[in-house]
Formats: sequence, C-alpha cells, structure tokens
Amino acid sequence: MTIYDVLEKRHEMPRAYEDWADYRKKWTDMILRHISFEEESLLIIGAGACNDYDLPRLLEHFRQIHLMDSDIQSMNQALQRLPKEQLGRIMTYEGDLLKITPSEYQEFCQEMQAIINHRGKLTEIKELADIAIHFVDNLYRNASKRRSSEFPVQASYVAIAGVHSQINHMLPWIWEAYMKVLDQREETIFNRISEENDKLQKQLNENLFRAAKYGVFVASEKSRVGTPGQIQGSYQALMDLDERVKAGECTLVEEQILPWPYDLRQQIIYEMRCMYLKKN
Repeated sequence: MTIYDVLEKRHEMPRAYEDWADYRKKWTDMILRHISFEEESLLIIGAGACNDYDLPRLLEHFRQIHLMDSDIQSMNQALQRLPKEQLGRIMTYEGDLLKITPSEYQEFCQEMQAIINHRGKLTEIKELADIAIHFVDNLYRNASKRRSSEFPVQASYVAIAGVHSQINHMLPWIWEAYMKVLDQREETIFNRISEENDKLQKQLNENLFRAAKYGVFVASEKSRVGTPGQIQGSYQALMDLDERVKAGECTLVEEQILPWPYDLRQQIIYEMRCMYLKKN
C-alpha cells in the first residue's frame, strides 16, 4: 500500500448526506431560482453521490439530468435515493477531469518511498524534489494528452460544486505527506502544481460554458473557516470566472456565500462562493 492508497480514504464521507442538508437545500434553491422552463436539462460535473444536490426536487423542474464523475459507485449511491419511476430521466457518465490514473500515482509514490527508505531521515528534501519534479512534469504531460476538450453531453444548464479544488489535489496531498515524514519543507512541487492549476481551471471553465446552452452554476471554495490562505484550484478557477465576467463573456446574475460543512468530524467548513453565470 502506498501513501496514495492511504490518502484516497480521505474521500470517504459517511455522514455527508446528513451533514450537508442545509447547504444542499440552499444550493438547490439557488439553481431552481434561475430555471426558465420545465423541459430543460441539467449536467452536473463531479456529481459523486450528489450529497450537495437535491435530485428529487431538481427532477420536478428538469426533463433530464446528466451526472458525470470518475466514481461510478458514488453516482450509483445517488441513484439509490430515487424512486424507480425517476431513474429513466437520469443519465450517468464516467469521466475524470484530470486524467492521472491511480497506477500512475502509485508508481510516483513507490519511487519517492524507495528513495526515502534508502536514506531515511537523512534524505534531503531538495534532492527529493529535484527527482519528483520530473515525475510530476511527466504525469501532467501524459494527462494533458488524454483529456478531452468536451464533456460527453451538452445541456441547458451546467452545475459544478466543490470540484475545482479537487481536480488536482492528490499530488499536493502526497508531497505534503512526504514533507511531514522528513520533517522538512520544500515548495518546488507546490509551485509546479499551482502553475498547472492556472491552465487546468481555465480549461475546465471553458468546457463548462461550452457545454451549457443558457448558463452555469458554480460553487467553489472562497476560504476554509479558521484557516488563512487560498484554496488551490478553487482560487485559480474563481479568478478566471471573474475575468470572464469582466470580459463580458457571461453575466453574474446571483452570488451567495454559503457555509459548506465538508467534514464536521474534523471541523472542516468552507465558505463557498455560489454563483449563477448566464451566458452572453
């Protein structure tokens, strides 16, 4: 088992549906305030188990809802909450927004661990970073070749919540774990990740608007309550969306700041910038 396998368990949120009830209601309310017709469709990117979307309420207003996520099992959990008569109006699509595979993460971890095992605490973090940066560059280069410039389906509206920060989160988690093991700091890998986020988030936002006929609903982390600093991925995405508004590509029709109780067990709560952006 690698550090990647251990970190993957962070995604398990057994009480998310219960804990996110108020956030789910307010986010769903916001979406429904801006729907013009009952015969429209909705595409939810990074849907997961839809713990932040009230699917039964949304199905009262949308003719069809499309779910896209890399985790088919999570989307199946969302479908299990629906009555059988509504299942025919839900379509699911498997799709990874970054395209780095689990085996590639595991290989990266194995290489880093082998170096650390050889020298233990005597491992110099700068030397490890010099080796790691070549792996990271290759991971991003190969992933870029695999990514599609389009989603598998277009819809009247597109929604995305809590996803921008998650697309490129695994590599910083891994690097942070190795720094803790060695009790040393080194920023080269973090800087490279931030640089990649600049490109990734612009590409994702472009795809969101390309897939939407009328507009896009976005909920992205503005900050973590009680913790200073920007949220990587989300920060770049929000900056890009603000630029699109300034450029006249879209109109910011509504914006709210909503608390998202991401993990109450660890007291992790985010302030979410929730927006409806109408295409111009």
